[in-house]
Formats: sequence, C-alpha cells, structure tokens
Amino acid sequence: MNNIKTMDLNADLGEYSSRDELNNEISLIHHITSASIACGGHAGDQESIGNMIEHCTRHNVLFGPHPSYPDKKGFGRKRLSISDETLIESIIDQVSLFFEIAKTHQAEPTHVKFHGQLYNDCFSDEKISQLCLSAMQAVCPNTALMCQPYSVISDLAQRSGIKVINEAFVDRKYQSNGALTERIIADAVISSLDERTEQAALIACEEKVIAENAREIEIKADTLCIHSDHSESIETAIAIKEMLEKHQCQIKSYDI
Repeated sequence: MNNIKTMDLNADLGEYSSRDELNNEISLIHHITSASIACGGHAGDQESIGNMIEHCTRHNVLFGPHPSYPDKKGFGRKRLSISDETLIESIIDQVSLFFEIAKTHQAEPTHVKFHGQLYNDCFSDEKISQLCLSAMQAVCPNTALMCQPYSVISDLAQRSGIKVINEAFVDRKYQSNGALTERIIADAVISSLDERTEQAALIACEEKVIAENAREIEIKADTLCIHSDHSESIETAIAIKEMLEKHQCQIKSYDI
C-alpha cells in the first residue's frame, strides 16, 4: 500500500504591474505545480494571461483562471454591491476570455479559483457561491474548482458533481470556523518566513492549523497557496519544498 503523502503547491499569477514583479512571478513558476492566473477582474489582461499560460505550459505547471469581483481599483479585495446579473456576467466574461486565450496556446485549463473577497464570500454565502458555480457551468462545466475546505461553495460544488481541490494558505491566519481572517484585521497575513513554513508543515503533515485564540482546527488540503505578491514568495516556496521533502511529502500537482 502506498502511504506517501503528496501536496500541490500553487500561486496566484498574472497580477504583476512592473518588470520586477513579472520576473518574480516567472521565477516562482519554477517552484510550484499549479497556478491561478488573473483574468481581468482584479488584475490582468490578454497579454498577461497569454504570458503566464506560456510560462506555465513550458514548465508543466497546471493552471486555471482566477476570476474576481470586477474591481481593479480595489484589487478585488472589497465587497461590492452589484446585481446578480452583473456579477455572473463579469465572471463568465473573465473565464471565457481566459479559455479563449488558452485555446490559442493549445493548452487546457484544469481548475477555476475565485479571487480575494469573492473567494472569501464563497466560504459562507450560498447565493454568491451558486452564482459562481453557475458561471462555471456555463463556460467550463468539466473544470475543477479550487476552494477552501468546509466552505459553502465546496459543498455545493461536490453535490453538483464538480471536482473540488481543497486549498489551504501558508501565509494567512484562520478563524475558528475555518474561514480566512480578513486582511483588514491586523496580522491577518503571516509575515515571518519561519511561521509560514511551520503552518505549511502543520497543514501538510498533520492536517491541522492553529486558528484564532490558539484554537487547533482540522484542515485537509490538496494544495498550499503561496501568494506571488509577497516580497519573500520565492524564499517561501523553497523553504516549504525543503520542509515537505524532509517530512517525506512529495511535491506533486493535484490529480486531474
């Protein structure tokens, strides 16, 4: 019986706005096994989408679109009051554009991951979760969903037959219900490289995380997210890979 643990490492890409940020994302691709690429909602355009798809395919990194609330000004990290029709139309437009560009590169996206506040809202909001899934069904019904375990959208997706890739974060703190601590809260983002590596080890090897008030909660993940816009994203990826290898956990892309 094969008891070897495996873990996918993913990063959010296509969010660069300078040459240095682009170079950082390209370098990070060498250390991950899957990527979610911004597709115009919070960042990104046709050029950046094509650029990131090309680099991912070159290095055998699985990839998919990273749609957001239509909010470039707020980088998709603010809750928007928009109509259901406007939201679903925006998601469909973002994902459709991504799939069209992928087709020109003769590449096949393997997952969808929602971004920022939209991702957070899908943890507990059934209406928004259903809108997001409806948009997926309209454009890419056979594509997997990357999302938080124990979330509303995860439950709805599984019940509708959509494959779910459970995601956990190495650089974000958690609430006791398993939701991410929102960025507006002080220390919601873990700044220490050692702490990020320790959290990754807990999740990958012990299937748990230390949440608010030092409460230990269960978290089962298929993939760990490393944010590319963090100043130490490359160092984080390298440290986590070394840690996982030391614990006999194989770095491997999620099953498709």
